[in-house]
Amino acid sequence: MGVICEFELHSAALPLCGVAAAVETTLTVDNTVLGTDGEPALVFSTTGVDPDDIEAALTAADSVVDFVAIESALVESRYRVVLDTAHVGIYGELVDRQTYPSGALVTQHGWQVSAHFADRNALEAFSDTCREAGIDFQPRRLFEAEGSTESYGLTEPQREALRVAYRMGYFEVPRETDLATLADELDTTTSALSERLRRGHEQLVAETIASVE
Repeated sequence: MGVICEFELHSAALPLCGVAAAVETTLTVDNTVLGTDGEPALVFSTTGVDPDDIEAALTAADSVVDFVAIESALVESRYRVVLDTAHVGIYGELVDRQTYPSGALVTQHGWQVSAHFADRNALEAFSDTCREAGIDFQPRRLFEAEGSTESYGLTEPQREALRVAYRMGYFEVPRETDLATLADELDTTTSALSERLRRGHEQLVAETIASVE
């Protein structure tokens, strides 16, 4: 079953923190994947930033081996980035432990992450690794992961976000609340909540409608 922990890693040396600082914004990690040579990679998105500025920051980042623009616009940009294994550090530990972020934000000061760990011992081991590397590990919320068929593969934060959104009329037409109000209710950011709802919808479709195709 495992546990889901929302935590912060405070270290400007973490991957892409320099990029977030250079463009003065927060990067939303949409997915983690492997590079073509087994190098860790990820997909991130951001809004309201000139794509030329993002690409200049990515080019200058020591931790970035390569990047590809998936979407490139001032409204929203999305990039697939391959990271240099010599610079990934704790991020590499997170991916190697198969506790890849199910939601993450990158700021100039560090990472805000939601991750699924096999058990509390695995979480404690990761926390110890952070301390040994000189990275400040700050847990914020902890959930027991549910493994029953009724969970439809959703994480507890996704279930909570969908429940609260439904209760407050976010899915009504017209909507009875907005994303900012929901984010305040759930004590999170609008970008993190938007990603959580999107992933929750995707998982529900995968486990219901798409599962019978």
